[in-house]
Amino acid sequence: MSLSRNLIFTIFLLLRGITSLAQVSHGGMPCPEHLLTSNGLRSSHTLPYKVMPAFDVDSLIREDSLQGFGMERFAHKFKVGFDMENSGTTTYLEDGTKVWRIGITSPKAFSLNLLFTEYEIPPQAKVFLYSPDRSTILGSFSSDNRQKSGILPTAPIEGDSLIVEYMEPAGADFEGHLRIGEVNHDYLGLRTLPSKNRSFSCEVDVNCDERGNLSTKRSVCLIIVNGTFYCTGSLVNNTAQDDAPYVLTAAHCLFSNAVPPIYEEWAETSIFFFNYETPYCYSDIQGSMEQSVAGASVAASNADYDMLLLKMSEPMPIDYRPYYAGWNVSEEKKAPFYGIHHPEGDMKKVSVENDDIQSISFLTYLFKEDGHWCVYWDSGLTEGGSSGSPLFDADNRIVGALSGGKSNCKENGPDSYYKISKVWSQSSTDRDHLSQALDPTGSGVLTLDGKEPNDTPCIRLSNMRATDELLPASESLQGYASGHNSYGYLRYAEKFEVEGVSKIYGIYCVPFSGAFSEQSPVQVSIYAGKDEPTRLLHKQILKISNTEYDRHTYKFKETLTPTWIRKENYLRLDTAVSVNGNFFVVFDLPENPKQEFALFYSGSRWDDRNTAYFYHNGEWRSFRENPMAKMGTSLMVDVVCQRFANQSQPDSYQKPETIAFVTEEGKLYILFESSLGERKQVLLYDVFGRLLADEYSQNNWLEMEVPMGVTIVHVLYDDHSEIMKVVRQK
Repeated sequence: MSLSRNLIFTIFLLLRGITSLAQVSHGGMPCPEHLLTSNGLRSSHTLPYKVMPAFDVDSLIREDSLQGFGMERFAHKFKVGFDMENSGTTTYLEDGTKVWRIGITSPKAFSLNLLFTEYEIPPQAKVFLYSPDRSTILGSFSSDNRQKSGILPTAPIEGDSLIVEYMEPAGADFEGHLRIGEVNHDYLGLRTLPSKNRSFSCEVDVNCDERGNLSTKRSVCLIIVNGTFYCTGSLVNNTAQDDAPYVLTAAHCLFSNAVPPIYEEWAETSIFFFNYETPYCYSDIQGSMEQSVAGASVAASNADYDMLLLKMSEPMPIDYRPYYAGWNVSEEKKAPFYGIHHPEGDMKKVSVENDDIQSISFLTYLFKEDGHWCVYWDSGLTEGGSSGSPLFDADNRIVGALSGGKSNCKENGPDSYYKISKVWSQSSTDRDHLSQALDPTGSGVLTLDGKEPNDTPCIRLSNMRATDELLPASESLQGYASGHNSYGYLRYAEKFEVEGVSKIYGIYCVPFSGAFSEQSPVQVSIYAGKDEPTRLLHKQILKISNTEYDRHTYKFKETLTPTWIRKENYLRLDTAVSVNGNFFVVFDLPENPKQEFALFYSGSRWDDRNTAYFYHNGEWRSFRENPMAKMGTSLMVDVVCQRFANQSQPDSYQKPETIAFVTEEGKLYILFESSLGERKQVLLYDVFGRLLADEYSQNNWLEMEVPMGVTIVHVLYDDHSEIMKVVRQK
């Protein structure tokens, strides 16, 4: 293998696939289509689109293959200048809300991502990005998402078209301004669903190794740079123990034109993906990529040793379950060593070296001598996509990060990790060392353990066992045991048990079949109850989607059909939901679905333990009574929760504090308990889960308009939420 090919293959980070994502968002949904239509705004199918010009893809691919030193591209960048003055369509809703939308298309793109080069909006405004059929939605983004320099990078959206929507309510603090400065056209299909065999077959899934049980794996993340390049990194702890969102990676991730120095502007375009891993050992279940954070600044860099420390622009959300890895800059390091990484942009893998590591000089025409650790793996390897990933010692502390190497399935090394000890101590410049950022207290310590965030971090609560066989929903001609079937079962529940008060932030589920339909969506609810769901606490639409891509043919399998099939999907709740003791996650299926829905569940268990239930003839029944299953099982449904086992349940949780009723004149009145805070949010949905209204109140009451028929009222407080149903008959 030539030097140039080896460098491209081993040093620089090619991401081969990303699935649906969600940057840190602030809730809500885009303006409902019927409101846009009724107020004169064109539908997404007729909205004028800005069309990007054609370019020679084959020429770019040839150019990439001949490049002697540099990161491989997957996207072509268009410099544009779209804003509210020169592009898109603006209209005003009946309540005075300003809605600006612009469609962007780049023919034959596998995905598109944008960079807002100007992003100045008032606190009351919201920004959404979505596919024309609304199967994939990013946002809402608020003024809190703005980077210090006034920019905002976005995650990719599958397909060759997307829509940007800006909503500014009447009476906002000031008139917002957005400018789209870059459109990135994915010409290699790197945004789409990775093949199971994307990385080498001798790679080891992180959850197939004992290190998959370690907290350190939650520190590792995948990074998009500049909308076109990718790296791996890790969250790191500091002596202030303040959860500052520092990410350690490799300096060459920001090399412009493949040579030092770093190009700092690219840091602000970075997007970080957490918990992207196979949920079950060597399964064909695709991991979730719905947890991401956008934007960063350079905290420290040293191109002489390939060191880069980024600081993300937003704190880590608690439901991402972050872990801040410790470090070791001393000369004492104990074997075994291991690395966790994203080879070829694949889900997390682990590589293990049982023996001591040795000092080595790596690419001395770029990096200083004796600046790297040499590793020959006993299991696993690294690939393009692994650069910047951490090397941990036996005490689970980082001792280096990957620069490059030669390992493959036939050769176990050497791979080269730069030594963080070489870039630790303060030198003549302010930012070419790590100690200033990672030892802000001036403690002088040379080792630091990792830490969980907060006093009560979130956990992932699951009823699945490591020994469980994963079964499809059913093999019966009558349909699915945990989905649509000829028996007419349309409600399924998974039971969870917690001690004391807990807060639920999100729900994982793995469907065997299913796709989003705005006309007939699946509803996901959380119910309280001892032995069965009895009291509704929260309800929202299951709205997560994907399109599969075959990298061998460079074609989509289902171009416009979003699917959840064989993928771990993460549904982030609109608001955290308080529970106490037993609770249930309930799936309500539409009677006439656009596509049938069903969940995976566990196989037969020796103890017949059951946590799964179905609804039939007005009552909840165990899956042991399900004629299509006839055994104890658990649905492949997990929850992300924060447990407060020693705290008593607040009074506001024990009884509803809100009253909602419709007057004879057809007005909806909502009465709040004054002790529950100054600000309350009220969301109104129709029976199909479509958002009708979103208002705040700082008083003890709120008057709203409701349509004829049934309306769902969702009231959000700081520490809990309440859901009610009202009916307007005339």
